[in-house]
Amino acid sequence: MIEFMGKQLENPLIASSCIATESVSNVLRLAENGVQGAILKSCADYERGRVSGKREFAVDKKLGFTYASAPFESEILTLDECLEMLRTLRPQTEMLLIPSFTASSLAPEEWIPACQQLEAAGADGIQLDFFYMGNLIGTDGLSGRIVSLLRELNTALRIPVMPKLNINLPKDYIMPLLVEGGVKYVSLLDSVRSPYLRKTDGIYHISDRLDAESTSCFGHWQLPLTIGYTYTAVKHGLKVCAGGGITCAEDVQKLLAAGATTVQSATFLTKFPAQGCDLFT
Repeated sequence: MIEFMGKQLENPLIASSCIATESVSNVLRLAENGVQGAILKSCADYERGRVSGKREFAVDKKLGFTYASAPFESEILTLDECLEMLRTLRPQTEMLLIPSFTASSLAPEEWIPACQQLEAAGADGIQLDFFYMGNLIGTDGLSGRIVSLLRELNTALRIPVMPKLNINLPKDYIMPLLVEGGVKYVSLLDSVRSPYLRKTDGIYHISDRLDAESTSCFGHWQLPLTIGYTYTAVKHGLKVCAGGGITCAEDVQKLLAAGATTVQSATFLTKFPAQGCDLFT
């Protein structure tokens, strides 16, 4: 048995924030197939408008890169939508439920009220999704602001918070700050921002533009990065929910050997939701 965020899990597999965790039916399907924890699709405190555009994917089979592009409102749940998911799921399943929340800045007042609502709706813990905030390095007083946010969240909540990192927050810089902020859990490793994905005459092209609407890039090539972040986090005493680049059981074993407590998968579980435990058979 594995203890993570107060739950006893029979295996270390957790569904990461992805298509497979953006609806009640999807999450329940994962639970039926042996997945015992789910990080719900990231949400933000905003009002949904008219969504233009749709999710698009492109794969470079030669290099193993996958590109995913979507408008913000196709990719991010509203806070109300996530709260409704939690309230519906909680009476139906005992699985570990971790909503993922993002905000536009590191100001505690942008995080605390929403996180308190998620806690009240039945969350076991909350993932803090920093990916959509862009590259924070270079922000004035960044170290102090991160520590202050984490400390205030830990004071305001009874459940744990789990920052999700990406390579824009270097591992040797960020891990000591998480410890200083009182964090016990860390989520690894988000996708990498890529120049924008454009489709012309039915063919995808990567443009020269890199901005807030950028494409996410991910694939098996991420695994060495995830392993490196895992080693560093464990060295600082953090419990790691590791993911990024997982394609088979051997990848899972590598992350567990590096010290991860749990492993998260998006691509595998999105493609094969009925094979949730196949990574361990």
